[in-house]
Amino acid sequence: LAVGSFTSTSTAQEQRQKGGWNPEEMRARMAERMRELLDVKSEDEWKLIYARIEKVTEAQREARALNGDMRLLFSRSGDQGGGPTPGGDQGGRTRGGTGGSPFGGTPNPEAEAFSKAVTNKAPTDELKQRMAKMREVRKAAEAKYDKAADDLRQVLTVRQEATLVAVGLLK
Repeated sequence: LAVGSFTSTSTAQEQRQKGGWNPEEMRARMAERMRELLDVKSEDEWKLIYARIEKVTEAQREARALNGDMRLLFSRSGDQGGGPTPGGDQGGRTRGGTGGSPFGGTPNPEAEAFSKAVTNKAPTDELKQRMAKMREVRKAAEAKYDKAADDLRQVLTVRQEATLVAVGLLK
């Protein structure tokens, strides 16, 4: 038993070292662990709950991705060569700071435009306009999360809801 654990751990370590991290495998393991935590025995019940969990997770990821562009803190004013720029090439991956997910996803165009306006020291009127639009986009993303969370709560027991609050999926 210990040898089997060591072998799978070693394989996972080798995959990470070779750049072979498999997000689908990780997602499947997390889903199975979530099912265990929620103590869901029925396959039909799990399909219903998990479909709603996925909607909450996606909405949560979108909302978090709009919370700011931390890269602005790590670049010098006017220095566009000192790291990834908002909307720049990042090896095919997007980052959360400009409206995408750190695990991939489509950047939000409003977040991209806002970050670019800040970086390029846009005029005050443009900054005000972009801030207002970003606040609207963030509010819409939060509303999407709230709706998905409410839909999920409808099919959970109190214990299951408490578990999802404890792991940070629900507020």
